[in-house]
Amino acid sequence: MITAKIESKGLIKGLIIWVILFAVIIFGFSAVYPQMHSSAMEDLLGAKLDGLSPALLKTFNISVNGQASFLVAAGFFAYYFQYMFLAASIYAMMLGSQALIKEETDGTIEFLYAQPVTRREIVTSKVGVNLLILAIFWLCSFGVSLGSTLLYRQSTDSVATITKEISKIFMQESLILLFFLALGFFVSTFLKSSKQSTSVSLGIVFGFYLIGIFSDLNDSFSWAKTISPTHMGIPSNLLDKGLSGGNVLLLSVLILLFLGGTYMVYQRKDLKV
Repeated sequence: MITAKIESKGLIKGLIIWVILFAVIIFGFSAVYPQMHSSAMEDLLGAKLDGLSPALLKTFNISVNGQASFLVAAGFFAYYFQYMFLAASIYAMMLGSQALIKEETDGTIEFLYAQPVTRREIVTSKVGVNLLILAIFWLCSFGVSLGSTLLYRQSTDSVATITKEISKIFMQESLILLFFLALGFFVSTFLKSSKQSTSVSLGIVFGFYLIGIFSDLNDSFSWAKTISPTHMGIPSNLLDKGLSGGNVLLLSVLILLFLGGTYMVYQRKDLKV
Protein backbone atom coordinates (compact mmCIF):
# COMPACT_ATOMS: atom_id res chain seq x y z
CA MET A 1 0.00 0.00 0.00
CA ILE A 2 2.81 2.41 0.91
CA THR A 3 4.68 1.57 -2.28
CA ALA A 4 1.53 2.14 -4.34
CA LYS A 5 0.96 5.58 -2.78
CA ILE A 6 4.54 6.67 -3.41
CA GLU A 7 4.43 5.38 -6.98
CA SER A 8 1.09 6.99 -7.86
CA LYS A 9 2.08 10.43 -6.55
CA GLY A 10 5.10 10.49 -8.83
CA LEU A 11 3.12 9.50 -11.92
CA ILE A 12 0.02 11.70 -11.74
CA LYS A 13 1.73 14.88 -12.99
CA GLY A 14 3.13 13.07 -16.03
CA LEU A 15 -0.27 11.49 -16.69
CA ILE A 16 -1.99 14.89 -16.72
CA ILE A 17 0.59 16.31 -19.14
CA TRP A 18 0.28 13.37 -21.52
CA VAL A 19 -3.54 13.47 -21.47
CA ILE A 20 -3.61 17.22 -22.17
CA LEU A 21 -1.10 16.93 -25.02
CA PHE A 22 -3.02 14.04 -26.57
CA ALA A 23 -6.32 15.91 -26.25
CA VAL A 24 -4.98 19.05 -27.92
CA ILE A 25 -3.34 17.16 -30.80
CA ILE A 26 -6.35 14.90 -31.41
CA PHE A 27 -8.77 17.83 -31.46
CA GLY A 28 -6.41 19.67 -33.80
CA PHE A 29 -6.30 16.80 -36.29
CA SER A 30 -10.05 16.19 -36.02
CA ALA A 31 -10.74 19.82 -36.91
CA VAL A 32 -8.97 19.27 -40.24
CA TYR A 33 -11.33 16.46 -41.28
CA PRO A 34 -14.21 18.65 -42.60
CA GLN A 35 -11.74 20.25 -45.04
CA MET A 36 -11.15 16.84 -46.62
CA HIS A 37 -14.67 16.97 -48.03
CA SER A 38 -14.26 20.21 -49.95
CA SER A 39 -14.28 19.69 -53.72
CA ALA A 40 -10.86 21.33 -54.08
CA MET A 41 -9.30 19.02 -51.49
CA GLU A 42 -10.90 15.91 -53.00
CA ASP A 43 -9.53 16.83 -56.44
CA LEU A 44 -6.09 17.56 -54.98
CA LEU A 45 -6.00 14.27 -53.06
CA GLY A 46 -7.09 12.31 -56.11
CA ALA A 47 -4.44 13.89 -58.33
CA LYS A 48 -1.59 13.58 -55.83
CA LEU A 49 -2.30 10.09 -54.53
CA ASP A 50 -2.82 8.63 -58.01
CA GLY A 51 0.75 9.63 -58.79
CA LEU A 52 2.25 7.71 -55.87
CA SER A 53 3.27 4.06 -56.06
CA PRO A 54 1.10 1.50 -54.23
CA ALA A 55 4.15 0.43 -52.19
CA LEU A 56 4.68 3.98 -50.93
CA LEU A 57 1.00 4.38 -50.08
CA LYS A 58 1.12 1.09 -48.20
CA THR A 59 4.25 2.10 -46.30
CA PHE A 60 2.56 5.23 -44.92
CA ASN A 61 -0.84 3.51 -44.61
CA ILE A 62 -2.56 5.96 -46.94
CA SER A 63 -5.86 4.95 -48.54
CA VAL A 64 -8.71 6.64 -50.40
CA ASN A 65 -10.91 3.55 -50.50
CA GLY A 66 -12.67 1.34 -47.97
CA GLN A 67 -12.94 1.74 -44.20
CA ALA A 68 -9.47 3.28 -43.92
CA SER A 69 -10.14 6.00 -46.51
CA PHE A 70 -9.21 9.61 -45.77
CA LEU A 71 -12.76 10.55 -46.73
CA VAL A 72 -14.54 8.69 -43.92
CA ALA A 73 -14.27 9.78 -40.31
CA ALA A 74 -12.91 6.51 -38.88
CA GLY A 75 -10.40 6.18 -41.74
CA PHE A 76 -9.13 9.73 -41.29
CA PHE A 77 -8.80 9.09 -37.56
CA ALA A 78 -6.94 5.83 -38.25
CA TYR A 79 -4.42 7.62 -40.47
CA TYR A 80 -3.31 10.29 -38.02
CA PHE A 81 -3.73 8.13 -34.93
CA GLN A 82 -1.00 5.74 -36.09
CA TYR A 83 1.48 8.42 -34.98
CA MET A 84 -0.38 9.06 -31.73
CA PHE A 85 -0.24 5.33 -31.03
CA LEU A 86 3.51 5.41 -31.55
CA ALA A 87 3.72 8.11 -28.86
CA ALA A 88 1.43 6.09 -26.58
CA SER A 89 3.72 3.08 -27.00
CA ILE A 90 6.69 5.21 -25.94
CA TYR A 91 4.74 6.41 -22.89
CA ALA A 92 3.87 2.82 -21.90
CA MET A 93 7.49 1.77 -22.35
CA MET A 94 8.72 4.71 -20.28
CA LEU A 95 6.29 3.95 -17.46
CA GLY A 96 7.65 0.43 -17.17
CA SER A 97 11.33 1.19 -17.72
CA GLN A 98 11.42 3.86 -14.98
CA ALA A 99 9.43 1.91 -12.42
CA LEU A 100 12.09 -0.26 -10.76
CA ILE A 101 15.11 2.02 -11.10
CA LYS A 102 13.61 5.36 -10.04
CA GLU A 103 14.33 5.06 -6.30
CA GLU A 104 17.92 3.99 -6.89
CA THR A 105 18.51 7.04 -9.10
CA ASP A 106 16.77 9.44 -6.70
CA GLY A 107 18.59 8.03 -3.67
CA THR A 108 15.35 7.06 -1.89
CA ILE A 109 15.81 3.29 -2.11
CA GLU A 110 16.70 3.05 1.61
CA PHE A 111 13.36 4.59 2.59
CA LEU A 112 11.50 2.17 0.33
CA TYR A 113 13.27 -0.88 1.77
CA ALA A 114 12.76 0.35 5.32
CA GLN A 115 9.06 -0.41 4.78
CA PRO A 116 7.71 -3.88 5.69
CA VAL A 117 7.53 -5.11 2.09
CA THR A 118 9.28 -7.78 0.05
CA ARG A 119 10.78 -7.28 -3.38
CA ARG A 120 7.96 -9.31 -4.90
CA GLU A 121 5.41 -7.01 -3.25
CA ILE A 122 7.26 -3.95 -4.54
CA VAL A 123 7.14 -5.23 -8.11
CA THR A 124 3.47 -6.19 -7.77
CA SER A 125 2.55 -2.75 -6.39
CA LYS A 126 4.45 -0.93 -9.10
CA VAL A 127 2.96 -3.08 -11.88
CA GLY A 128 -0.53 -2.44 -10.50
CA VAL A 129 -0.10 1.33 -10.20
CA ASN A 130 1.53 1.75 -13.60
CA LEU A 131 -1.14 -0.42 -15.19
CA LEU A 132 -3.81 1.80 -13.63
CA ILE A 133 -2.07 4.97 -14.85
CA LEU A 134 -1.80 3.54 -18.38
CA ALA A 135 -5.47 2.48 -18.31
CA ILE A 136 -6.59 5.98 -17.25
CA PHE A 137 -4.47 7.53 -20.00
CA TRP A 138 -5.88 5.16 -22.61
CA LEU A 139 -9.50 5.65 -21.50
CA CYS A 140 -9.06 9.44 -21.59
CA SER A 141 -7.52 9.16 -25.06
CA PHE A 142 -10.45 7.02 -26.19
CA GLY A 143 -12.99 9.51 -24.85
CA VAL A 144 -11.25 12.46 -26.51
CA SER A 145 -10.82 10.56 -29.79
CA LEU A 146 -14.44 9.48 -29.96
CA GLY A 147 -15.77 12.86 -28.87
CA SER A 148 -13.68 14.91 -31.30
CA THR A 149 -14.37 12.56 -34.23
CA LEU A 150 -18.11 12.71 -33.59
CA LEU A 151 -17.94 16.48 -33.19
CA TYR A 152 -16.36 17.02 -36.61
CA ARG A 153 -18.08 14.18 -38.49
CA GLN A 154 -19.90 14.82 -41.75
CA SER A 155 -23.53 13.99 -42.51
CA THR A 156 -22.39 10.90 -44.44
CA ASP A 157 -20.60 9.49 -41.37
CA SER A 158 -22.60 7.18 -39.12
CA VAL A 159 -22.33 7.70 -35.35
CA ALA A 160 -22.65 3.95 -34.79
CA THR A 161 -19.91 3.16 -37.31
CA ILE A 162 -17.52 5.74 -35.85
CA THR A 163 -18.10 4.43 -32.32
CA LYS A 164 -17.64 0.82 -33.41
CA GLU A 165 -14.46 1.43 -35.44
CA ILE A 166 -12.70 3.63 -32.89
CA SER A 167 -13.60 1.20 -30.09
CA LYS A 168 -12.17 -1.62 -32.21
CA ILE A 169 -8.88 0.25 -32.64
CA PHE A 170 -8.49 1.11 -28.96
CA MET A 171 -9.40 -2.35 -27.66
CA GLN A 172 -6.85 -4.10 -29.85
CA GLU A 173 -4.10 -1.53 -29.36
CA SER A 174 -4.47 -1.83 -25.58
CA LEU A 175 -2.89 -5.29 -25.75
CA ILE A 176 0.14 -3.84 -27.54
CA LEU A 177 0.47 -1.11 -24.90
CA LEU A 178 0.45 -3.83 -22.23
CA PHE A 179 3.27 -5.51 -24.14
CA PHE A 180 5.37 -2.33 -24.04
CA LEU A 181 4.60 -1.79 -20.35
CA ALA A 182 5.71 -5.34 -19.53
CA LEU A 183 8.80 -5.01 -21.72
CA GLY A 184 9.60 -1.73 -19.98
CA PHE A 185 9.44 -3.39 -16.56
CA PHE A 186 11.79 -6.12 -17.72
CA VAL A 187 14.23 -3.57 -19.17
CA SER A 188 14.02 -1.57 -15.93
CA THR A 189 15.70 -4.40 -14.02
CA PHE A 190 18.86 -3.94 -16.14
CA LEU A 191 19.11 -0.13 -16.26
CA LYS A 192 21.66 1.70 -14.10
CA SER A 193 19.72 4.97 -13.96
CA SER A 194 16.20 6.21 -14.69
CA LYS A 195 17.81 8.83 -16.94
CA GLN A 196 18.41 6.04 -19.46
CA SER A 197 14.71 5.27 -19.64
CA THR A 198 13.71 7.83 -22.28
CA SER A 199 16.48 7.02 -24.74
CA VAL A 200 16.03 3.25 -24.31
CA SER A 201 12.25 3.54 -24.74
CA LEU A 202 12.58 5.69 -27.85
CA GLY A 203 15.17 3.33 -29.31
CA ILE A 204 13.09 0.19 -28.77
CA VAL A 205 9.76 1.61 -30.00
CA PHE A 206 11.25 3.31 -33.07
CA GLY A 207 13.30 0.19 -33.74
CA PHE A 208 10.11 -1.86 -33.94
CA TYR A 209 8.53 0.88 -36.09
CA LEU A 210 11.41 0.83 -38.60
CA ILE A 211 11.25 -2.96 -38.77
CA GLY A 212 7.59 -2.63 -39.74
CA ILE A 213 8.40 -0.10 -42.47
CA PHE A 214 11.18 -2.25 -43.92
CA SER A 215 8.86 -5.26 -43.95
CA ASP A 216 6.45 -3.31 -46.17
CA LEU A 217 9.16 -2.06 -48.52
CA ASN A 218 10.94 -5.38 -49.01
CA ASP A 219 8.96 -8.55 -49.75
CA SER A 220 11.83 -10.77 -48.65
CA PHE A 221 11.65 -9.05 -45.25
CA SER A 222 7.85 -9.31 -44.92
CA TRP A 223 8.16 -11.95 -42.18
CA ALA A 224 9.36 -9.19 -39.84
CA LYS A 225 5.79 -7.86 -39.57
CA THR A 226 5.12 -10.62 -37.08
CA ILE A 227 7.80 -9.35 -34.68
CA SER A 228 6.88 -5.66 -34.82
CA PRO A 229 4.17 -4.75 -32.27
CA THR A 230 3.93 -1.22 -33.68
CA HIS A 231 3.17 -2.67 -37.11
CA MET A 232 0.54 -4.98 -35.60
CA GLY A 233 -1.14 -1.92 -34.09
CA ILE A 234 -1.44 0.23 -37.24
CA PRO A 235 -5.04 1.52 -36.97
CA SER A 236 -5.87 1.16 -40.67
CA ASN A 237 -4.83 -2.50 -40.55
CA LEU A 238 -6.93 -3.05 -37.45
CA LEU A 239 -9.95 -1.57 -39.24
CA ASP A 240 -9.49 -3.91 -42.20
CA LYS A 241 -8.35 -7.15 -40.57
CA GLY A 242 -7.87 -6.73 -36.84
CA LEU A 243 -5.23 -8.51 -34.77
CA SER A 244 -4.83 -12.11 -35.84
CA GLY A 245 -5.26 -14.90 -33.30
CA GLY A 246 -1.56 -15.66 -33.66
CA ASN A 247 -0.58 -12.08 -32.83
CA VAL A 248 -2.87 -12.02 -29.79
CA LEU A 249 -1.35 -15.27 -28.53
CA LEU A 250 2.22 -14.09 -29.18
CA LEU A 251 1.70 -10.77 -27.39
CA SER A 252 -0.03 -12.45 -24.44
CA VAL A 253 2.78 -14.98 -24.02
CA LEU A 254 5.46 -12.26 -24.24
CA ILE A 255 3.66 -10.13 -21.66
CA LEU A 256 3.64 -13.04 -19.21
CA LEU A 257 7.28 -13.88 -19.95
CA PHE A 258 8.47 -10.30 -19.46
CA LEU A 259 6.54 -9.92 -16.20
CA GLY A 260 7.81 -13.28 -14.96
CA GLY A 261 11.34 -12.31 -15.94
CA THR A 262 10.96 -9.02 -14.09
CA TYR A 263 10.13 -10.79 -10.82
CA MET A 264 13.02 -13.24 -11.24
CA VAL A 265 15.70 -10.68 -12.12
CA TYR A 266 14.61 -8.11 -9.51
CA GLN A 267 14.70 -10.75 -6.76
CA ARG A 268 18.42 -11.32 -7.46
CA LYS A 269 19.43 -7.78 -8.37
CA ASP A 270 22.12 -5.98 -6.34
CA LEU A 271 20.60 -2.61 -5.51
CA LYS A 272 22.51 0.66 -5.15
CA VAL A 273 21.77 1.81 -1.60
